[in-house]
Amino acid sequence: MEIFPPQKIKITAVENKGRGVIATEKIFKDEIIEYCPLIILKEKDSKFAASESDTIAYYYLHQLKFKRDCVMLGYASLYNHSFDPNADVEYENDPKIDYLIFRAIKDIDAGEEITWNYNFDDNVVDFLPTEN
Repeated sequence: MEIFPPQKIKITAVENKGRGVIATEKIFKDEIIEYCPLIILKEKDSKFAASESDTIAYYYLHQLKFKRDCVMLGYASLYNHSFDPNADVEYENDPKIDYLIFRAIKDIDAGEEITWNYNFDDNVVDFLPTEN
């Protein structure tokens, strides 16, 4: 699949959060915001990533279902968390798929920050390392 750069978003400073992603144009409910490529890690790279979790946590995706770890590209690591998000991330049910999709779950106005709920449906943050 050919993946094109996002057209309606940009990275910017977000007050009290650091960097984040905002809409530059209106994004409509169910519209795809971005396709984010994944780099599928080999086992030895996964072990290294786990040992360096403090430095790469925001780029790292642990996909339990496929028993693999990935590095997220695109703007994936820059979307901020919200318990009342306006976007969601979709995973394909096929381990051969090497991207994720950010999709609007409600209309997003130009200038509005794009957020998603890191806790997913099971209240487990599975792309961040587990705290010891």
